[in-house]
Amino acid sequence: MIMQSLDTVSLPAGGEPARPPGTRRPAPVSLGDPALDAALPEGGLELGVVHEVVPAGPGDMAATLGFGLGLLARIAAARPGPVLWATARDPGRHGTAYPVGMAAAGFDPGRLIHLNGRTAHDVLWALEESLATPGIAAAIGVLAHDGQRYDFTASRRLSLRAAAAGGTAIVLRTDGGANGGIGASAAATRWSVAARPSLPVRHPGHAMPGLGAPRWRVELVRCKRGRPRDWLVEWDHETLRFHLAAPLADRAPVQTDAGARRHADTDRWHAA
Repeated sequence: MIMQSLDTVSLPAGGEPARPPGTRRPAPVSLGDPALDAALPEGGLELGVVHEVVPAGPGDMAATLGFGLGLLARIAAARPGPVLWATARDPGRHGTAYPVGMAAAGFDPGRLIHLNGRTAHDVLWALEESLATPGIAAAIGVLAHDGQRYDFTASRRLSLRAAAAGGTAIVLRTDGGANGGIGASAAATRWSVAARPSLPVRHPGHAMPGLGAPRWRVELVRCKRGRPRDWLVEWDHETLRFHLAAPLADRAPVQTDAGARRHADTDRWHAA
């Protein structure tokens, strides 16, 4: 079942987060590359906290969604249970969950709970409730346009709920810029994502190269107990891992059959 309702997952009674006695914060999750993990103070992506992901510019929302989905997939691979994807109704349909695309990225859409709220307030409410729900592995909230509701107070509420119950939330902003329109925040990390060209891949028997793994310039803008860093990363949908990507300049160019023939003709002309 691709889409579920929050009503199908048991929520704790009352509005206060309840953490079982003796429960410890979950162990961090590796991002898949030692260099990325080493930059994070916990040696991996910290759970039981809030993470923010924002586009570096107006044209980087797809890259931001892709990176956010990668983070969600890493968490979901380490923790059982459904995941929440909460969006507000938006004419541009920013951040709407697309099960086929999620499956192509390596994420099982059968674990998805999709909530389409009316406003950013609904998205923030859903994130708060999911953080206190033991059966949910993680939650993503996409905030577009009216995301001004997400300020320091809202991030603090989410962080307190996450710390109390051990849940993990990823807040995706559609606003451009490294800060995504956000000032001070209680989130553990903030990531800024920019799209970068994928490396072409040659397929035997095909003249035109195909697209390689998704590639992004990822900047760790803010990190509690950590330093800002940036990397060129790729996402491997087969292993569900991030890894550092070599610059395009360091890779041999992919040559089409037509290009090979042109070089061959040029060599023959010089030989003559």
